Amino acid sequence: MELLSSTSPRAVPNAESRHVISFDGTDIHYDLYDSPSRDAVLVVPGFWRERRHDTMISLASLLHAAGYRAAVCDLRGHGQSGGTFGFNLNEHHDIAAITADMLRCGIDRVALLGLSYGGAIAISTAARHQLPIPALVLISTVADFEMLAPRFNPLTMHRHIAWKLAFRRPRFAWRVRSAPKLRAVDDIPSVHVPICLIHVKNDWLVGHRHSVALYEHANEPKELHVMDIEGNYHADRLLSVARLDVENMVTSFLRRYV
Repeated sequence: MELLSSTSPRAVPNAESRHVISFDGTDIHYDLYDSPSRDAVLVVPGFWRERRHDTMISLASLLHAAGYRAAVCDLRGHGQSGGTFGFNLNEHHDIAAITADMLRCGIDRVALLGLSYGGAIAISTAARHQLPIPALVLISTVADFEMLAPRFNPLTMHRHIAWKLAFRRPRFAWRVRSAPKLRAVDDIPSVHVPICLIHVKNDWLVGHRHSVALYEHANEPKELHVMDIEGNYHADRLLSVARLDVENMVTSFLRRYV
């Protein structure tokens, strides 16, 4: 695949809007970007990201251009999906339901690409469900809620906030810290597929030690990329500041394992 320059436009393929009913009756929506490939990559966004945010569509376009079917979901509590977001509690059931639906569309395998808390959900999905998941790509992934220690800088927050979504608050439990949730670092030893971890050194929201901890507990084959770049960027923000580097890591890994 020939990577685009950081300023090159990429055609956005048409998407089919689909929805599934999760284990508890919650309606979960996702977009499927079709192609002839029988391999697909499902993008699992992080907290406060919807499937039609610009960077989610950009990711889907990248994957589609690389020859894969691509899909992006609205996590429960986000966008058109129902329910309440649980910071990796029941969301793995939702991703499993989407994956099962994709398999009914002529797809044989579904790799997962998770960002931030979406990465944690991807890990728990692979660990807790018997699904044809050939690989995981995990960007700025949360290993454990208790390890979160955001470093707020009011002078640079404008670089990190997605203003399009700032006033579209997801539905989630306000008592987040005391609510039950799964720890990705506990689930990752049960994952037996290739794993690629990408993180920015000193990420302002989810420190890179999360990916280091996940890497240390993961099975082979695995790879860890800690990017030493200015800005302390988190998750999908990397696609605007280090697009070519991140795209090259993602597509190179997928070519080898998917």
